[in-house]
Amino acid sequence: MKLAAILLLPVALAGISAQATEMPQVPKVGLEGPEADACVGVGRVSRGNLPRDGRLPVFPMPTDEGRAKDHLASDTLVWLCEVEGEWQGIVYASGEFQELGDCRVSTPVSSPQAYAGPCQWGWVAARSLHLVTS
Repeated sequence: MKLAAILLLPVALAGISAQATEMPQVPKVGLEGPEADACVGVGRVSRGNLPRDGRLPVFPMPTDEGRAKDHLASDTLVWLCEVEGEWQGIVYASGEFQELGDCRVSTPVSSPQAYAGPCQWGWVAARSLHLVTS
């Protein structure tokens, strides 16, 4: 019995390691310092760089490996927060009764931190966004 448990240990650890790499990465806010808004700009989903279905996939990490957690229609407004390579961390309103201003990122935070507000968040290909205001 002990031998079987020892032999299965590497398999169990590999499963834990795979799960750890699949953890969502919440975009950070406040990266521009305590004098700037938590997210420094607003972007619009561009029509020109969308997949065939016309919706921008939103991923839980700055990579397109794995499943998208959401999809955004063209012209959707999003807050621009953390950047990682070619990926833009975003915060966006969702639902019929939520607006972009409800996301609580238009005021400063004391130090960089993972977004923890009421809106949705994720990562999108930065090339799919156009800057509206900063």
